[in-house]
Amino acid sequence: MTDDQGTSKKQGQDVNPHLAAVSIKLPPFWPKDPTIWFAPVEAQFTTRGITSQSTKFAYVVASLQPEIAEEVRDLLITPPEENLYDKIKTQLIERTSTSEQKRLHQLLISEELGDQKPSQLLRRMRQLLGERQLEDSIFKTLFLQRLPTNVQLILASTRDTVDTEQLSLIADKILEVTPNVSSVAAITKSSPPPANVVAANFSPSIANSSSEIDELRSLVSKLTTKVDALTDQLAQRSRARSRDRAYRGKRQFSRSRSKSRPRFYEKPGGYCWYHFKFGKKAEKCIPPCSYGKSGEQGNNKASD
Repeated sequence: MTDDQGTSKKQGQDVNPHLAAVSIKLPPFWPKDPTIWFAPVEAQFTTRGITSQSTKFAYVVASLQPEIAEEVRDLLITPPEENLYDKIKTQLIERTSTSEQKRLHQLLISEELGDQKPSQLLRRMRQLLGERQLEDSIFKTLFLQRLPTNVQLILASTRDTVDTEQLSLIADKILEVTPNVSSVAAITKSSPPPANVVAANFSPSIANSSSEIDELRSLVSKLTTKVDALTDQLAQRSRARSRDRAYRGKRQFSRSRSKSRPRFYEKPGGYCWYHFKFGKKAEKCIPPCSYGKSGEQGNNKASD
């Protein structure tokens, strides 16, 4: 019995196929995670009572974007004689799913926070990790490296006492309170190498080997030490700048006072600065001054 014959016998089970064709609408195919895409699709098939392989095949094909349809071109041009839906489902998942090597590359290098919440980023990273085993401390460090520097600094004191899930929720709250906060410039310029630098030190082909885990553990330790050193350096620079500003302020104040007060010149006779400079033409006099006392001319004018 062919699939079409089976379809005609099962139409009674499809709960009015014409009505189903009007009411069912599949979402566009999601190449980012095809396995997840098929979950709601099959739920719709179940609720509408659609069991025919050819009917489900037609619905899936109708929802494919052109670039996705090209991936299964052979199945569309020459459909299989049996199990149409099962075969196109299997091939779509196999041909459009990210390879293991590419998933590891994305986990270590290209996956960024962007406009996601930290908790959303964490779920995405767990999805990329898949069935692969990775120590919690290393995975936690990879996650924290994707967060803004200021958030990393805030979480530094709690990262060893709470798990990654709790850290992501705390990070959500931090970004809700300070959504536009900027990272510390001094640390940003000298921040630890991003995950791509870590990834460059080992080959994806040995992603599950113990040597890779040991190397990552060593790199994480070095990066932590570097962050601590940079934080101390930033604090020292801040204190040095404060002391320098205070010193310059005192010098400037001292200079302004020295300029505002003419000095008393200890010239023989004890003249003030004005009489020392202008003699009998001086129009001012600052005591103590012995110019007038010595009987020299101009003292009356100078004492005005």
